[in-house]
Amino acid sequence: MSWKPIPKGVLCLIFAAGAASAQPQPPHPPAPPPGPDLGKWWKDSEIASALGLSDAQTKRIEEVFFEHRIKLIDLRAELERQETRLQPLLEADQPDETKVGAQIDLVLASRGRLEKANAMMMLAIRKVLTTEQWRKLESIKHERERRMAPPHPPAVPGQPNVPLLPTPPERPRPEGAPPVPLVPEPPEPGRPDLGRMT
Repeated sequence: MSWKPIPKGVLCLIFAAGAASAQPQPPHPPAPPPGPDLGKWWKDSEIASALGLSDAQTKRIEEVFFEHRIKLIDLRAELERQETRLQPLLEADQPDETKVGAQIDLVLASRGRLEKANAMMMLAIRKVLTTEQWRKLESIKHERERRMAPPHPPAVPGQPNVPLLPTPPERPRPEGAPPVPLVPEPPEPGRPDLGRMT
């Protein structure tokens, strides 16, 4: 049997269950805000205008979305059911590795079906667009991701934030004297370096 990587959601369930069994936990913090999902971008007048969508393209994209929507809802609900069944297995005082492993396989299978269905919907929508329109849509998405990215990387838990080194203050000098560079300039050819003479 080939090894399959465990998605982040499953790993979070495993780690959360382990922490809960080790010590009492405070209420869970609210979930982070979703990423820059464009949603029904073909109904966004700004995006539709930037892509140059025709009325026929907009209508066909809406039809494709509706055709896949019911299936995506069912698959997402199935994934949530399998993740819910996994939770008590992980929170048991003595987790059964066989049952946990089998349930993780079911979670992975459900997630795979959902991701495949979503990818097939995106492929069907892509066929409605021209190559130039698709590239423009990807560019708009990347630009929104860039705007929503935090200005600084988050701090690593348990490690203090290390500020950048401050700029060294300028050395005091007599009035009228030229500024002294922080790094001495090399001597001119033929002249001795007085700073190195002993």
